[in-house]
Amino acid sequence: MDTQIAHRHSLRILCADDNIELVELLSDMLRFYGYRVKCAYDGTRALRTISAAPDKYDLLITDMQMPGLSGHDLVVQARDTGFHGKVIVFAGALSLEERQRFGELAVEAIVDKPADHRQLISVVARLQTELWEHASATAA
Repeated sequence: MDTQIAHRHSLRILCADDNIELVELLSDMLRFYGYRVKCAYDGTRALRTISAAPDKYDLLITDMQMPGLSGHDLVVQARDTGFHGKVIVFAGALSLEERQRFGELAVEAIVDKPADHRQLISVVARLQTELWEHASATAA
């Protein structure tokens, strides 16, 4: 993929969180920065969305505690369906054990709630740059 094409590609993000107000606010903020966003209000719906098209999303932003399927289980099962995108865990009060479990899954970032929106946008922008660089390297 040509770098100009990669730079024009808007990151496709799936946000999974059972706090509807928070996920709507998060999606509005991400859209403001030019990202394409879909919301899932629990882990089961997020998995269904990813399973239907594992290559459709570049980034999954997930909470840890959600009805139906935890963030950890969502990441495990999403990877099992063929999802190769980046993952940000956006959760509050994760234990050391939970952080280690996510580390074992090689998630790209853990952002603690509550977070300044600039912190989350900074992580998303960094991951987008990594995706662009990867796309440019594989196209060369």
